[in-house]
Amino acid sequence: MVLLAVLAGQTGFVSTDAAASAGGGTEPQVQAALSPTPATKVPPPIVATGRPVPRWVTIKANRVNVRHMPGLEHPILWTYVKAGTPVRIIEEYYNWRKIEDLNGTKGWVKAAMLDGRRNVMVTGRVNQPLLDAPHADARTIAYAAPGLVAKVVSCAGTWCVISSRGYEGYVERSHLWGVEPEESFN
Repeated sequence: MVLLAVLAGQTGFVSTDAAASAGGGTEPQVQAALSPTPATKVPPPIVATGRPVPRWVTIKANRVNVRHMPGLEHPILWTYVKAGTPVRIIEEYYNWRKIEDLNGTKGWVKAAMLDGRRNVMVTGRVNQPLLDAPHADARTIAYAAPGLVAKVVSCAGTWCVISSRGYEGYVERSHLWGVEPEESFN
């Protein structure tokens, strides 16, 4: 007869037949050296894509449902109705992404409903000047109204270049939703 033995976190087996066949006593003999049990890694419930979290993306379709939890069986909290709206991914769960919008509202959407292209939204209560250079006394090209969604071209320091409706120029970063405070890119 063979018994599996676990001693102090290590496994081995013990044979009572080996002792009897060797003419020995009734005490079992250890047939194999005890070896450490291999650690098994349990995958976490959140499956990362390998991309950084948080990160900025945009809403892909004109109608995107936001749910309370990841899964089609969970209730819809609201529906985005404008493609291109910037949101921030704050968590991932398989093919679902937890997002946060300009108002700090959070919910879950299918990953397929998000686009990796970067847009920003102009914030505040007054129109923001779109300037031809990255300084406050530069020439104003146009004005960007609060809520305007624009493509973000680049950011450096306190300024970002945005493009919308045929206009491209500099806007102060502090008036944009869709970029991190210290983020720089071209």
